[in-house]
Amino acid sequence: MAESGENSSNYTVLQFSLETGPDQQPTQRSTKWGSYRSVEAAFEDAKCRAHDLRDHLQSLPTTREPTVIDTEWGYDLRIGPLTVHRLWVHENVSHRQQLP
Repeated sequence: MAESGENSSNYTVLQFSLETGPDQQPTQRSTKWGSYRSVEAAFEDAKCRAHDLRDHLQSLPTTREPTVIDTEWGYDLRIGPLTVHRLWVHENVSHRQQLP
């Protein structure tokens, strides 16, 4: 736990997905998957979700093999050059006021 006057962080896993909307136009959807006290737990969750998505896409009849790319901020799932899912770990910092 942070002492008074210190920063306290938690880490959120966010998923951005490229999808086809009802009008057949590309659209982006975002999903918040949860908050974690450690950056390691957040990255592990993002990695598991990226691999689960890859496994799901592999079961569909697509022309290209999906690939999970490890990035500085999380994981991208690509089909060819197109990023179709991005799982980002975002740090939320709260500043506690110094007590007198």
